[in-house]
Amino acid sequence: MELQLFGINHKTSNVAEREKFIINESNQILLDSHLKNIFQDDIESFFGISTCNRTEIYLVGKSGISEKVFYEILKKLNINDISSDSFYFLSNHDALVHMCKVASGIDSQVLGEQEILGQFKTAVKNAKEYNIIGKRLSYFADKVIEIAKKARTETNIGLNSLSVSGLALKLIKNIFEAPENQNVLVIGAGSLSKSVISNLYDKGIHNIKLVNRTIKKINLNKNFEILSSSLDSLHDQLELADIVISSSITDLPIVGKGAIENALKVRKNKPILLIDLGVPRNIEDEIRDIEQAYLFSIDDIEKITQDNFGQRSIEAEKAMNIIVLESKSKLEDFSSKSSKDDANLQLEKFLNSLSSDEIEQFKSNGNYSNLVESIKSMNMTDEGFNNFQDIKNLDDHIIKSMIKRFFSNA
Repeated sequence: MELQLFGINHKTSNVAEREKFIINESNQILLDSHLKNIFQDDIESFFGISTCNRTEIYLVGKSGISEKVFYEILKKLNINDISSDSFYFLSNHDALVHMCKVASGIDSQVLGEQEILGQFKTAVKNAKEYNIIGKRLSYFADKVIEIAKKARTETNIGLNSLSVSGLALKLIKNIFEAPENQNVLVIGAGSLSKSVISNLYDKGIHNIKLVNRTIKKINLNKNFEILSSSLDSLHDQLELADIVISSSITDLPIVGKGAIENALKVRKNKPILLIDLGVPRNIEDEIRDIEQAYLFSIDDIEKITQDNFGQRSIEAEKAMNIIVLESKSKLEDFSSKSSKDDANLQLEKFLNSLSSDEIEQFKSNGNYSNLVESIKSMNMTDEGFNNFQDIKNLDDHIIKSMIKRFFSNA
């Protein structure tokens, strides 16, 4: 069993491809049951993460099984229009290092961005709540969080880095001389939308309306709260909005080309800025063809800023050194513990196969040297014993202690 992963990200694909491969609560639970049924003991467990930049699947399973799991997931989710060249596959130390790079923000399009660690922790928390993550994968996930925290606290990788909501605000300030005078419409009321609204308000932009599937109230402080209106009011709100920022979980676009064309007629072709932070996308890409509509996707806005990139690159090198060394140490600890656990299981299985008379004879003798010698010279045909390889790699005195402990509890 080894740590493995595969995924697709901003380096290997565009948002049009990434939005087709999304891991969420419902399909993750479905996949858990399906993969266990298909691969059984060849896979211990898996969990996935989907963010603006990536979707990745992490698993512990039989060596080299990730590619088979990959094709099985694509088939189950009916994904057949993404090139396999857009995906990457990693295992063991490379996989653990990559996971740490992701969680620490080193692998993000905006180097050092701070939101990804929280997203990774949420993905792990959800996998534990869904009861789909096994003991070994849980160990690796917890170590990733531990190492990512260390990389961020012991370096300045997050030096003045912007969140996705911060990037949206930067874009607005780049385009409008007086953004505080513009009418803003926010679509969606999740954590990212709340962050967007908070950033807008802090910068003096207070003309904000909110549209959501359900009526929801967002309180920023004692002096400012927003009560959302329903999606039924979306077309009316588009007619009033100079800036539209959308971050909603949806399989299909919420804002279509026709809706923007109609809104522009009412606005007498007064331009409208649309920022789509959703993956899958919330706003139809065909809107780019409309002369007075300016649409930016998540890929577009994350290319806008490289503030302090040079300094953050230096810090990223420092963080990477921490990640590589810590990952190597954690893998060695895991390997050592795993070998001992496997050796214990093999030994217990063998000793349990002995008759009660044989056990009593060994216990009364009290000298287990002959038994250890026999074990190390045996060639077992049962695959479950792995030919006692894990036991044979241990020193004799350790095996004797394990035997003595077993007989004491027998």
